[in-house]
Amino acid sequence: MLVSVTAALIALSLLTVQCVRRLYETYYLQVFAKSSKMNLSHYLAGIIHYFACIIAVVGQAPLFCGQQNRDSIKWNDLRTTILAVPCTVIFLITWYEQFRTNIIFANLRKDKKSGQVVTEEHKIPHGRMFEYVSSPHRMCEIILYTVLLMLVPTKTFFCIYLWVLGNQIQTAIQAHEWYKKSFEKYPTNRYAVFPRVL
Repeated sequence: MLVSVTAALIALSLLTVQCVRRLYETYYLQVFAKSSKMNLSHYLAGIIHYFACIIAVVGQAPLFCGQQNRDSIKWNDLRTTILAVPCTVIFLITWYEQFRTNIIFANLRKDKKSGQVVTEEHKIPHGRMFEYVSSPHRMCEIILYTVLLMLVPTKTFFCIYLWVLGNQIQTAIQAHEWYKKSFEKYPTNRYAVFPRVL
């Protein structure tokens, strides 16, 4: 299924905004423990994932492959016209919420007054969506990709969506169980990733 030029451009713009924020967080916000290491396969999976997302969107866009008449390309369609604004707004709100969640994580290891890193210990996060779920950043990731799937409803992007869904739910459940096991006073009303569901 081909997507309209407008849908492809919106999806690519939103992916770019997400990648830029993730880059910023990695270099300027997040506080990594000096002893922590990333598995090479996890690192490669991240690079491959974002590359695949871009290729999945571009590969389904008009004029990318095959012989198509430029006069008959699908610049926009009714579906994209209806979904463009709501999808963009939902994406940006969720994008911001994920950013705020990562600020909460970073601040757990910093002094409140000076902003200097004072510990590498894990602590219980509080505030915003943490009052409902253990992994609001993962919940936000699922919502972001749901929006992208609505803009690019192709089989290829659906496969990427299933990868994100499975990966985020699995790691959220593992994190939730770890929190409950590691902290005696961990809030019992929190769910793993979806409030009142999972």
